[in-house]
Parts: sequence; structure tokens; C-alpha cells
Amino acid sequence: MRRFLPLCLILATWACARVRLTSGTVPCRRTLATLSDPDPRVNECLQRYNFPPDPFPWRMEATAAAETHLVYHVTFPSPRRYEMAECNTVHAEYYVPARPGRRAPGVVVLDILDGSFVVARMVARHFASAGIPSLIVKMPYYGERRAAGTSLYRTFVGKPQRMLEAIEGTVADVRRAACWLQQQPEVDPRRIGLIGVSLGGIIGALAVAVDPRFDRNVLVLAGGDPVDILWHAPETGGVRDRLMELGYTLERLRQESQAIDPITFGKRVNPRQVLMINASADTTVLRRNTLALWEAFGRPAIQWYPAGHYSISLFIPAILPTAAQFILSAPTGR
Repeated sequence: MRRFLPLCLILATWACARVRLTSGTVPCRRTLATLSDPDPRVNECLQRYNFPPDPFPWRMEATAAAETHLVYHVTFPSPRRYEMAECNTVHAEYYVPARPGRRAPGVVVLDILDGSFVVARMVARHFASAGIPSLIVKMPYYGERRAAGTSLYRTFVGKPQRMLEAIEGTVADVRRAACWLQQQPEVDPRRIGLIGVSLGGIIGALAVAVDPRFDRNVLVLAGGDPVDILWHAPETGGVRDRLMELGYTLERLRQESQAIDPITFGKRVNPRQVLMINASADTTVLRRNTLALWEAFGRPAIQWYPAGHYSISLFIPAILPTAAQFILSAPTGR
């Protein structure tokens, strides 16, 4: 009988998953504030991320159950409109503790560049097991948000401006996702956080600098000046080469992309609400990019691991508990 207990627990949690609401409308007028900044230059860039606080519909379907957590597929309309119709619906994966106690911080999870969601799902599973409801928000052109039969590489190399469009659009999607999280019964609406890794960390840095609701944020392998990272990282060489064919230089692209650089909004960030985790031998997000973001964000807590951009995975057993504890340290009231 004892050996069947885990199976019984999984079946019980799956049954509980079936009684949740599977659709609804989020009234976000009270949670989605209009963004503004006293600095005229910053305020002009900030307006790119404003959109009307209209209510929006959502749907949710249970997809998996484990002993420690449940998984749901969530969809809602993006506040942006794209040429590729698949991008207009946000797809997300919601990881919920199987037996939630008191309301806990809700966290948005942003994945790395490759689009496999392996890293994001590992983070979300760990967080949900630690009692933290976690929502993986898929970027435009990723997963179900890309036309069938098209690769991510060809999507971005064919029209490299899409990568910049996706960065900006993800922030708008994340703002709307935060409104959804704040409505969930297991989430404390006053405690919304974010964790992003690599590209997800860069976009996450932008999101937390834009929207003050994110009050506990872990940025892994992140840096500032994303155009410089795109220009020099080996992973984005094809996009860079295509941009050069179109007549772009590093300086021209940097000038036209200030609204997607988290450094632009750095003074809006409370450094006590950020933990940075970086690799000392990273050749993708260079040390200069990390330090530029760290300075712009007011020198938040930062941990360096003796590793490269990929070999830092050896330290995952240390990084995930540290990140979860930082998220859980968010104050219960403001």
C-alpha cells in the first residue's frame, strides 16, 4: 500500500486541478498603473510600454500533475498586435504548488534564447515545489507563438527586427501576466516577482525597471546594453550579420533601441529588490554588460560563479534554492 501512496497523491492533486476555474476575465484597472517618469527622456521611452487597462479574457487547462505541483496551460490576448498572427495570443505555463498554504509571492519566469523551455520549466518546478506559484511567459515567436513549420532561427534572421520587437513586446505581455497572477487564489497580489535567465534575464531586467509591481527579482546571466550583447555574442551572429546587410551599425542600432535597454530605466529600480547571479568567465553576456546593469540598478546584491555562460549550469543546485529564498523574502505588506 505504501508504494502506491505517491500515485494516490498525484491522482488527488489532479482531481483538485479539475475544479479550478478554466476561464475568466481579469479586471486590471486597479492593478495596471499608467507608467510615467519625471525624466523626459526616460518618460518618452516608457510610453512604449503603456497600454489601456482594459479587462481581458483568459483560459486555462490542466496539463500535468506531480506530487509537488500542478501544471496548467494558460492563454490570454497580447496587448500588442503582430504581423505573425500566432504572436497575438500569449501562451504561458502555470506551475502551482500541489498543496498551497498561505498566499505566496507569484513569479513570472522568462526563458533563455534557444526556445526549448528546459531551463524555464526547471526553474518553475523548483519554485512551485518550494511553495511559489510560477508563470512561464513565452515570448513572441516562441513555442505556440510562431507559425507552424518555421524555425526560430529563420524567424529572427529573416527579419532581425523581430528580435527587438519581441523584447519590447515581452515586457508588455509580462505586465499583463502580472495582472493575471495577482488574481490567482494562491498568490499574494502585493508580492509579485520575476526570474529570468540569459535573454530572459535581460528582458526581465527591463520589465522590473519599467513596472514597479515586481518587488523581488532574480536576474541570472543578465546584462545591460542588449544591442552590444546581440552584436558580440556568438549565439546571435546570424542576426547581427543580417542587420549589417540592412545597413545597421552598432551605434545606429543602439541609438534606435534605447527603449529596450534596462539601463535607460535604471534609476526606477530599488536595488534591494534585485539579486543578480552571473558567471565570471561569461563570453556571451560580457562582464562589462553585467557591471553596466549593476551600476545602473544602484549596485544590487550580486553573486559571481566561477563559470562560463553554459558551465554555470553546474551550480544549479546552489542557484535555485538561493533564488527561491530571495523571492520568499519579499515583505508581506507595503
